[in-house]
Amino acid sequence: MSHAVPTLPSPRPPVVRQRGARRPIAPGASRATPPPARTRARAAAGAAALLALVAVGCAAKADTVAAPATDAPTTIAATTTGAPTTAAPTTVPAIPMWPLTGQTADAAALNIPVMAVKVDNSPWARPHAGINQADQVYELQVEGITRFMELFHSQQPDRIGPVRSARSSDLDLFANLHRPLLVWSGGNPGVSQEVADAQTNGLLQDIGHVSPAEGDYYRDNANGRQAPHNLYTSVPKLRADFTQPDAGPPAPMFTFAPVGEALPATAVDAPGMTIDFGLGVRIEYVWDDERKGWDRFQVDEQHSRAKSSFKDEEGVQVAPENVVILYLHYEPDPVDGRSPKAISVGDGPGIVLTQGKAINV
Repeated sequence: MSHAVPTLPSPRPPVVRQRGARRPIAPGASRATPPPARTRARAAAGAAALLALVAVGCAAKADTVAAPATDAPTTIAATTTGAPTTAAPTTVPAIPMWPLTGQTADAAALNIPVMAVKVDNSPWARPHAGINQADQVYELQVEGITRFMELFHSQQPDRIGPVRSARSSDLDLFANLHRPLLVWSGGNPGVSQEVADAQTNGLLQDIGHVSPAEGDYYRDNANGRQAPHNLYTSVPKLRADFTQPDAGPPAPMFTFAPVGEALPATAVDAPGMTIDFGLGVRIEYVWDDERKGWDRFQVDEQHSRAKSSFKDEEGVQVAPENVVILYLHYEPDPVDGRSPKAISVGDGPGIVLTQGKAINV
């Protein structure tokens, strides 16, 4: 497939991808000038991208629109015949939806916590297990490479990984996930203390490899894998062993637009987007009209342009239906100056990729 793709303007971005059947309405008003159809994401010093790969199937909406009627109960007047009476209001119940995807759900299955899994994205980590079953995936800069935080809620894969360590950047991302189950391999003493403090303060539940959950992790050296790129675990196993009685789902991270709603006038054609983290890692998302998703390609130390197609262990192409690119500032981490720390609390520009279009937000 040919993919001459646009590149984002500086500064360097992080990313979130999402899969599913509805599109998120991105927060904030659309900017006046959308990016050209062929631009490149290049980072200025001290800034980088956060990629949010959103697992919803509809396009992301950039301007403000009314929430779909099913997002909240609606009161309607009852109609009667015969003698006039005061009509009693009738409440139409909301349709249950998975909060991270906007897809309809079985209400009985919703009341479980999100599992946030730190996943290796070094050149030696591919292919990944379970990435295509994640509701959302964050991609953040670490030391010389990027790393994923995969959010599992609506699907429960038996094998996920390779699991790696956490960073200080992760802590602020947990705040809107309603005490997620944190799956990680460990960290430096400073980050480990931050995670312990976050658990004490009710921000998360630590079920990492260095915890009572250690027995639910395993090493797999198949296909020449070596530590630290070979640690795996199971979503159903961890849930069964460590979900607490008071655990519950997060609030929706996006407002989801109705299926079939038109994109805003600010949407421009975008055959793809290149995200250059400036770390020897170059990511491309190319719109695939057959899959109705954004095929991911990653050029790095072990994968040339010809081998850059990003697939999971089953050989399935990673192709999120929506990609949200947020521009963040990175600073040296106070607990470990070797690590960059993303400043993710506040406002800033971004780009939503959806339905083959790019929308500034």
